[in-house]
Amino acid sequence: MTKRVQTTTAVGVQIPQGNTQVLLLSTLSFAICFAVWCVYSPLGPHLRDELHLSESQLALLVSIPALLGSAARLPMGILTDMYGSRRVATVLMVACFFSTMLGMYANSYLTFVFCGLLIGMAGSIFAVGVPHVSRWYPPERQGLAVGIFGLGNMGAAISTMFGERIIHYYLNDQWRNIFPVYAVPLLLIAVLYWKFAPDSPVTAKPKGTNELLYLVKKTPLVWVFCLFYWVTFGGFVAFALYLPTYFVMAYNVPHVTAGDLATTFVFTASLIRPLGGYVADRLPGRKILQALFAVAALCLITEGLAPSLTVATCAFILLGACFGMGNGVIFKLVPTYFARETGAVGGLVGAAGGLGGFFTPVILGISKDFTGSYAGGFAVAASFCLICLYFTRKEFQRVES
Repeated sequence: MTKRVQTTTAVGVQIPQGNTQVLLLSTLSFAICFAVWCVYSPLGPHLRDELHLSESQLALLVSIPALLGSAARLPMGILTDMYGSRRVATVLMVACFFSTMLGMYANSYLTFVFCGLLIGMAGSIFAVGVPHVSRWYPPERQGLAVGIFGLGNMGAAISTMFGERIIHYYLNDQWRNIFPVYAVPLLLIAVLYWKFAPDSPVTAKPKGTNELLYLVKKTPLVWVFCLFYWVTFGGFVAFALYLPTYFVMAYNVPHVTAGDLATTFVFTASLIRPLGGYVADRLPGRKILQALFAVAALCLITEGLAPSLTVATCAFILLGACFGMGNGVIFKLVPTYFARETGAVGGLVGAAGGLGGFFTPVILGISKDFTGSYAGGFAVAASFCLICLYFTRKEFQRVES
């Protein structure tokens, strides 16, 4: 039996004290959906060879799942507030099962773009899982709980580490057959989620579009969180998608080795995310983010200098640690400042983060095509970190005080 302890406030409202079953199933579903969201990551070199793509074309294609998955997070968050996480998550995963299976039949650049958009819907599961988990836990434990849920980012490691191995060793290099391998677990977890992940007894009044727009206009902190998550989660998604291709192109390493190097970044960012939430339960989030954005900017500047493979890998590992902790800190702060609008605001912030994951690889690809170097793309990414550092010292501090 899953333990569901509740306390009662002075006004008689029961506050759930946790639900391990919901936390585990939410984390598992997030991991599987995230693996599907990143399915194009190990396929990058194969797609480039088969479709004869330029660097910018390839960067656009491997990042295209981030586009719709990001834009869909806002409506998915609103739907979650309206109908509950259990129902919305189940329908989403079943729909993504069918869209992932379609990838087997894509045979041109445009059809792969179309399939990538549909597959990207899997990334919107984040806006469903955050309110589901956070509403089962009291405020003083939400940072750690949502941080544990964030371990679902490890799904990206499934793609970067095992995708190419499965294609090479088990599918005889028939890379199109990877799509059912990713799709079937979606259907299985959808059934488990429907049967064993009840909605929280604490509900939120659904926010209409006008109410949400009013909240966004009235509270600048919403936009500050969007900017922060654009950099931290967007950076995580961008490099989880693009690093296998980047290591092949920049350092001419074998495909499997490139996947392993990319996985070091993904593992670090994913495993450290709960630590970010845990620390944010105890220390001011603004101070933590200041340090993280400063170190991340230095890492990106280092990458732009085209260092050796060893230095580049170490810099990416440290960058992953900064992004992972930052993700945990930000989504500790969202339910803290917007308890009644966690689904809608979390969806908006999550959408911004995913869009960061779409644009960064494109910027890197354009930089490579037009200048022969990735330095310009890394400089743009570092600039966004410095802009975030400015806002931790200005707007965020003003609103927090």
